[in-house]
Amino acid sequence: MASTNVVTYLTTRLQQLGVNHLFSVPGDYTSDLLEIVDTQTTLKRIGNCNELNAGYAADGYARINGLGAVAVTTGVGSFSLLNAIGGAFVEDVPVVAIIGTLSNTKALDEINGAELYHHNVGSGDANLQVYKPVTVAFEKISNPLTAPAQIDQALIACISQRKPVAIEITEDCYYMPCADPVGELSPVASYESIEILRQMAAATSNKYATQIVTALDGAAQSIYDKLCASKAPVLWIGKEIQTYHLQDKFLALLDKIKAPYAYSLLGKAIIPEDNPWFIGLHDGVFTSAYTNQFIQKSDCLIGLGVWNTDLNQFGVKSNNLGLISDIDVSRSMVKAGNELYVQVSLSNLLDALLALIDKNGYTPKWSTPVPPSAPVPPNASDPITYDGFYSVLDSFITPNHIIMADIGLSTFGGTSSLKITRPNGIQAQNIWASIGWSVPAGLGASFVDGTRALVIVGDGAFKLTCQAVSTMVMEKRNTVVFVMNNKVYGVEQMLLDPAPYKQDSTEPFEEANILQEWDYVSLMKAFSNNSPNGQSANVNTVQDLHNVLETINNNPNAAFLVNINLNERDYPSAWSLFVNK
Repeated sequence: MASTNVVTYLTTRLQQLGVNHLFSVPGDYTSDLLEIVDTQTTLKRIGNCNELNAGYAADGYARINGLGAVAVTTGVGSFSLLNAIGGAFVEDVPVVAIIGTLSNTKALDEINGAELYHHNVGSGDANLQVYKPVTVAFEKISNPLTAPAQIDQALIACISQRKPVAIEITEDCYYMPCADPVGELSPVASYESIEILRQMAAATSNKYATQIVTALDGAAQSIYDKLCASKAPVLWIGKEIQTYHLQDKFLALLDKIKAPYAYSLLGKAIIPEDNPWFIGLHDGVFTSAYTNQFIQKSDCLIGLGVWNTDLNQFGVKSNNLGLISDIDVSRSMVKAGNELYVQVSLSNLLDALLALIDKNGYTPKWSTPVPPSAPVPPNASDPITYDGFYSVLDSFITPNHIIMADIGLSTFGGTSSLKITRPNGIQAQNIWASIGWSVPAGLGASFVDGTRALVIVGDGAFKLTCQAVSTMVMEKRNTVVFVMNNKVYGVEQMLLDPAPYKQDSTEPFEEANILQEWDYVSLMKAFSNNSPNGQSANVNTVQDLHNVLETINNNPNAAFLVNINLNERDYPSAWSLFVNK
């Protein structure tokens, strides 16, 4: 008799892929599933206050760990989870959404007897319909005999395409025996390696391989020629370098061409920022004067893995829609001037370009950049400001920290200004941009060994997902949550009308953007029930912040909720061009 049931099969596969924590919310159709997880597996179940938080936690965990998983009940649970899965889909984060649903008998009752069960919307495949646009695989498991193949198929799609999948399991299948897992699962590459493609193209009349090799060679030669002809090439790197684990290949290229490189907003810290060729963020009005020196001097800006988003030219009027650099390599395409090459993966392109440089040589055009002097630190007695906060925090961060940054006013010129020396040491949901993501994502990230998560979140965003702090205390996490408390939806006001932020302005804030103030110190007491593992503090001055950071270092096992009490009209100085345009 098989010792494996449908749930233990799934958990075994998840653990083989490095998932050791399952974020969850109990529900009527998921209770048995979670009981099996607790009693028959070594997978650690992490309870959450709601499904959205559970999904964000799985997302944060996956960004650091490589894969995450979340389990909820159908209907009220799966629909609440949907936003988190949508964000993971857009941002290429591999998350497995496990949905417990009605038994086969109950489903037949709905179809044949018109009986409506609670938490459910009816007899149709509602979860399939809502999850299909935001997953690369959806499997409904109602037969234990087919469950292993269905689970494997979904998980392979997840790790291959680096996007979410959903596995819906009927509640009467959980305890049912099924075949044991055989072997281990591996991702399927989008493209064969260059060597295999060349062999296929040379040895057979394989038009597919020939087409790819021709495009790849053409793209690599075009970039190489333009690189050699350029007097001042600059590299601009984006999130695909991280998504496809191409940091080593990029560094090999950088070592050969010795050119300055900037990152896009979505590519922050994918390479440690103590590299001598690093020049900062290139993003519209938020590009610093130092970085702009190189961008403006460049006659060949080469985008590697940069997604074309509306944030790349923030605050800058341009008619060059879709033309984000002189050369753009992303989404398996290469645009080089008027040339377009398709089915060219970034990984293969880097290999081909490196091979051309090794074969034909390259003469670097730049001397090593000399970065500007560090800004003068704020005085200890100064009131805390955005700039003061980030200046002090910058000297506090170590490679053991991971920054979980919410989208908002402090994204630009705030978290983007921090010097991160840990690879992928800052995570942010900058394109889906669902405010509040960072708090439960910080919870999720904290379960990766050797990591202390530092969450930076606006007060408006914090209010959406603040219950995750309670889970941090319950699970004895040491996450630190800094609430940037300016009492308004600052970024919404800035985009609507920046007049309240102009110097000496008395212009009122839009009423919809004004927030009710909270007592964050007391809030932590409520969330923790006065547990010593949950600590809080108010920061009103720069010295307060120094004191709090010292306390945080002296309490490496405690969770912290820190109120950064800002003036409502303060903003990061990087917004100055936008405010005064």
